[in-house]
Amino acid sequence: MGIAVNLKACYGCRACELVCAYHHLKVFTPEGGSIKLYKNYRTGKINWHIDSTCDLCAGEDQPLCIRYCAYEALIRLKEEE
Repeated sequence: MGIAVNLKACYGCRACELVCAYHHLKVFTPEGGSIKLYKNYRTGKINWHIDSTCDLCAGEDQPLCIRYCAYEALIRLKEEE
């Protein structure tokens, strides 16, 4: 299982980075989480990456990045059967 991003729906607000870092560090910061988002403000291009430290917010009902994405750009992938 994992998380995927729909870059057509993502506006680059970086809320996912903040809540991810809060899950890991209990601090709202763009550093220290599993998600890294880079937006080129000149072109509007967004690069989004999630690293291997993602635990899908263990202990939560759903990953916080998905819960707090205002644009519904993030989805949880299901395991292939």
